[in-house]
Amino acid sequence: MSSFKRSRVFDPLDLEIMDRVYEAAWARVEAEEPLRDTERDAERQQELRKTIFGLAGIGHVEFDNLCDSVLATIPHA
Repeated sequence: MSSFKRSRVFDPLDLEIMDRVYEAAWARVEAEEPLRDTERDAERQQELRKTIFGLAGIGHVEFDNLCDSVLATIPHA
């Protein structure tokens, strides 16, 4: 049995949508948490990227659906 892990290959348009979702979600973090520990920003940004890739699912990525799902994971200040 092989330990090869299958990974999803995203369409360039899907990656663009995911990038825009990241920008929208990070802007929300910045707006809602102006007094956050900015030294943790890089770590939190990486977590956000992982969340986006994890929620992107299989098939075509739709901005509204993905953005709503990602924003729901961000705790409100």
